Amino acid sequence: MGIHTADAIVLRHYPYRETSVIVSCLTDRYGKLKGLVKGLRVHPNRHRSAMEPLTINRIVFYDTLTSSLHLISQCDLRNPLAQLQRNLETMRCASFCSELADAVVPLEEPQPAIYQLLKDTLERLALEGGELGALRVHFTLRLLRLAGFQPQLDQCTGCNEVIRREGYWSARHGGLLCPRCLHEDPSAAAAEPELLHALKALSDAEQPIALEPMLLPAIRQRLDDFLHWRLDRPLKTMTGGPCRYNS
Repeated sequence: MGIHTADAIVLRHYPYRETSVIVSCLTDRYGKLKGLVKGLRVHPNRHRSAMEPLTINRIVFYDTLTSSLHLISQCDLRNPLAQLQRNLETMRCASFCSELADAVVPLEEPQPAIYQLLKDTLERLALEGGELGALRVHFTLRLLRLAGFQPQLDQCTGCNEVIRREGYWSARHGGLLCPRCLHEDPSAAAAEPELLHALKALSDAEQPIALEPMLLPAIRQRLDDFLHWRLDRPLKTMTGGPCRYNS
């Protein structure tokens, strides 16, 4: 049974039996993992962290031989990111980023770039607030790209032809269609060159970039439609559910 130490962002937190909790964490060294913290609900002082969602912690955990659920023996709070709760919209944006990461990142595959992306985004939201719409669309596209889940922006999803001029956005097909393949999704909307340029720039940029405010609603709508078709389950933060969730 191996013992490991990692920094971890808590993505989800829900009760287990009467005394314990199970958490889904994104770690800096081991990727996403699920862990059991025994007795946390009845003896919170035993640990230095309650392992609340949207906090950064240093954890010590053990491998188990019978399941993918690890035993977390120690958890120390590193950064509570308390300023995320300054207002509802900031909290909703942070919760969306956390929930999306939980949905697309596979278990137990090291993802240091994704961990850093989520950490930077949450810290930027906590310290600066900033333009929430721009932070959200940047995080979404970068996460999808790093996870190998991004929409196809250069080639037709139907025939793989390189699209140079005229393309149509089809969320259900995962990106662009060329005119010859438009019959596969007649409802696909024409993809304006400015919109495509912005989507590609966001996907390539390691840090948030300035965007034309008029483009933000269209970019977010395209990405939300893409997530609707590509994710296995709808995100609560996209359907009007609570900002912080336990199941």
